[in-house]
Amino acid sequence: MCFARCDSIKHLLILVGLLASALSMSTATFAQEEILPRPAYQAPKAHESLILDLIETQEGWVGVGERGHVLLSTDGQRWTQARFVPVQATLTRVAAADGHLWAVGHDATIIHSHDGGDTWDVQWFEPELEQPFLDVHFTDRMNGLAIGAYGIYLVTDNGGEDWQELNMADLVTSEAIDWEAIEAAASDSDGMGFDRGCYEFMECHLNAFLDLGDGRQMIAAERGYGFRSQDGGQTWESFRFTYPGSVFGLIAVDQGILAYGLQGKVQLSTDFGSTWQLLDSPTQSTLLDAEQDTDGTVLMVGSGAARLRYDPSSGQFSLTEDRLGDAISAVVFTTEGLAVYAGEGGVSHE
Repeated sequence: MCFARCDSIKHLLILVGLLASALSMSTATFAQEEILPRPAYQAPKAHESLILDLIETQEGWVGVGERGHVLLSTDGQRWTQARFVPVQATLTRVAAADGHLWAVGHDATIIHSHDGGDTWDVQWFEPELEQPFLDVHFTDRMNGLAIGAYGIYLVTDNGGEDWQELNMADLVTSEAIDWEAIEAAASDSDGMGFDRGCYEFMECHLNAFLDLGDGRQMIAAERGYGFRSQDGGQTWESFRFTYPGSVFGLIAVDQGILAYGLQGKVQLSTDFGSTWQLLDSPTQSTLLDAEQDTDGTVLMVGSGAARLRYDPSSGQFSLTEDRLGDAISAVVFTTEGLAVYAGEGGVSHE
């Protein structure tokens, strides 16, 4: 277990979730009882709890976070808690398609809503897997995927009524990695050689998914690994980011793809991941989410209340942060240009 890489909300939650799952499994084994989900409580201060993701839908905004909290808003400023959520698991991501919502999280949880997020039903719940989901994406009402810790990868073609678990080892059909150059560089630096780590058995955490809408898709993983597909996810090719640490998010810009993550590292690729340029980011705060503003700039947020804005046209950064402030895990913009934030302190706006 690498504690040097666990200074972000996402990785801390993975560790906490795995410990909780292990304890639950121990109790369940002793009692010989099935582990069943328990509904989330109605909490007067749910809007001040840890919220990990935000999205905008046709009805408004949806936020998800710890203890199965789901928050709803029509203006991004006033929030109410969903009427019924069937799990108390920490929810890490939420996605929308054709009027439906899916949220994923710890205890290998996938939940679904057909009424704008007011009520939810369980589609997948297997805490014994000890694999929290870290991202979810639907291209339309029927077709979606969920990815997460230790390479977990599920797909559905019927809106989540059934999910099929796939193996990354079977999906990765090619490598765009120069192992000889990597081994030589590692040996020159410390004489120890390069440890492929989680990649050796295709068990890297799959942190984030990007769909460019033309068959090209990309997954950001830990330890500098990534995966890309040009056939809509049927097959994948592995690659390496320039920075060898974890990447927590990907966002498309006019110039290509921005990747951001551990220690404030920001990388740009203009050739769909064949090469990556490490940009001169002015922060070491771990970056967890990003959103493009109406003016084309990208706002990245993260630990230490970091708000890092990047202008793709000029290549310039501007930074606001408070190292003692609450971590920000998600950001969205309203049509009026209002920035809505979620994180350790709940939801806020400016």
